[in-house]
Amino acid sequence: MKRVGNLISPLVAGLGLEEAVRFERIKKEWSDIFREPLSLHTSPCSLKHGELLITVDSPVWHQQLIFLKGEILKNVSPFGVKDVRFRVGTVRTKTKGAPPNPPQKKIPLDRYSLQQIEETVSGLEDGPLKESIRKTMEKSLSARKVKA
Repeated sequence: MKRVGNLISPLVAGLGLEEAVRFERIKKEWSDIFREPLSLHTSPCSLKHGELLITVDSPVWHQQLIFLKGEILKNVSPFGVKDVRFRVGTVRTKTKGAPPNPPQKKIPLDRYSLQQIEETVSGLEDGPLKESIRKTMEKSLSARKVKA
């Protein structure tokens, strides 16, 4: 009897999906392939014709990765990657067990903040819009991130 993997591999290859499957594996295993802090400042962007495009969150990290290109290529070569390229952009990271948003606590607004909000919305004539902006500003100013 043939194993499922042996049956699926030719189908994936026939549909031209091998690279897409490898890229999904890279994305899924990114934090295992590259440990912190590197995995927090980078994310795989695309894989085309064996070239992996990696998004980097700052020019400083971009420069550092250029020096580490050989080592990075060695880590991703088992996924069929033949070359890597870097670009600065927004990095999407997943940290294991981390909450999606940091906890916040409400802080009462002082008189100055309430006055600023009123001055900001005083020129608006649309009642629902005025109230929506007021509530948004109050929520934004009263929520502060709790330091861990």
